[in-house]
Amino acid sequence: MPAPIPPGYTRGPILFVGPAQERAAEEQLLQFFWEEAGAYGSRIVIVPPGDDDRALAQRYAQLFTEWESDSVQVLAVPDRAAALHPDHLDAVTGATAVLLLGRNPVRLASLLGGTPLAQAIRRANARGKAVGGVAGGAQLLCEHMMVVPGPALRDRPFLGRNGVQLAPGLGITNRVLLDPWTDPAAEPVGSWARLARLLQAVAYNPFLVGVSLDPAAGGVIYPDNTLEIFGCQSALLVDAAGMTYTDVHELGKTSPMSLLGVQVHALGPGFTFNLNQRTAHPPEESDIPDSAVPDERTTM
Repeated sequence: MPAPIPPGYTRGPILFVGPAQERAAEEQLLQFFWEEAGAYGSRIVIVPPGDDDRALAQRYAQLFTEWESDSVQVLAVPDRAAALHPDHLDAVTGATAVLLLGRNPVRLASLLGGTPLAQAIRRANARGKAVGGVAGGAQLLCEHMMVVPGPALRDRPFLGRNGVQLAPGLGITNRVLLDPWTDPAAEPVGSWARLARLLQAVAYNPFLVGVSLDPAAGGVIYPDNTLEIFGCQSALLVDAAGMTYTDVHELGKTSPMSLLGVQVHALGPGFTFNLNQRTAHPPEESDIPDSAVPDERTTM
């Protein structure tokens, strides 16, 4: 569960960052996080779980430093013992933002779950500090994480049963369930398998809103429980709050699963979804033009 908000505080933003492959898209996503972290006054703590992620953490730290953050610190957590180190807790307490890295969210949960470091990160968010995650680190922010067992969904019916399982995450938010990023060679962006996973997951728990982000897209939950998409790609969102029927619980059946009354939204950058009202909205109109060059179609 998310940490309770102390009197006089407002919960900080929660950011899900996609594993963009192109450098320009990656920097666009990270700059959005940097701005939410406090921009030039930011004090950012990056938490990589192992040696494989440390090089990535150092590259991110160099970017944040070049953008003139006040301070950037990398806290390696290769095992649970490291999560107990008191210096790590002091670093999180003094930071304006925490960014979690990692490819395997289940492994991340086994390293951080139930530790003082995880509690410190939850408390930091409840006290107004930004908490974000990249790829598997983004999944870890959710109270429920989606795990895809066994063979790929492409070898099954569109809504075959037991296509996903749910595992506990850190619980920075309990409103969103994030679809895992997969190898583009095995599952291209836009694959129907993404929709199938989200449908089955939210059928298990309709309170959750299922979100699948393109690799060059991100999502941020603001204190008013508004989810906004950022980056240069889009997100798929599945809302089962109005679901009128499902037979997902009838696990003995061999027939494909059925769901009625589920809503699906495709949200581009700047589009929002209110998690309380369960409504999607386009970006607000602005007087600022997208480009300084006039549109030739509107000029005489």
